[in-house]
Amino acid sequence: MPVTLVRATYSDVVFIARHMRKRDAEEILPLTWTGEPEDLAAQSVVGGISTVALSGGAPVACWGAVEIRPCMWNVWMFATDRWAEVALSVTRQIKKEMIPWLISAGAVRADCWSMEGHDEAHRWLECLGARREATLEDYGTERKLYHCYSWTLSRMEKENVYRTIGSQDAKNACSPTTTTPARSASHQR
Repeated sequence: MPVTLVRATYSDVVFIARHMRKRDAEEILPLTWTGEPEDLAAQSVVGGISTVALSGGAPVACWGAVEIRPCMWNVWMFATDRWAEVALSVTRQIKKEMIPWLISAGAVRADCWSMEGHDEAHRWLECLGARREATLEDYGTERKLYHCYSWTLSRMEKENVYRTIGSQDAKNACSPTTTTPARSASHQR
């Protein structure tokens, strides 16, 4: 089936949230204020950037990032059981567009929290270049063990990832007089 990546809308995201993979729901819903898919969907399309992957026209996965502090972003993703149909397209978009966009927007850090036991998510985050850097106990209403996976500009510079973007670019992007770069169509709200 053809995969299409589109700007996230509430209707697409709420469909995905209501039909999330079991592990995604166990991981994400206890970290929301109400535990309701509708509220997760509303939070996912407000602020930051967000994209949806459609397979044959049906919403399958959504992902995005929100700046939670100056130059620091929180990234997220959840999907239905049809994830395998869009996984390659989503992975490519994140590596080729989203991560470089975050760097050009001045991000010096992006992180994602994932529950112990969600091994598929952990492998995927590592495939995207994230590193597990911390583990917290009693995280969320269910008091589970969560791991923080992160991307840092310092680490990418040391490893020559995105070597065309240096720390000076990030410093300039964080200055109050600099505006955020124009977003590509797949990231606009």
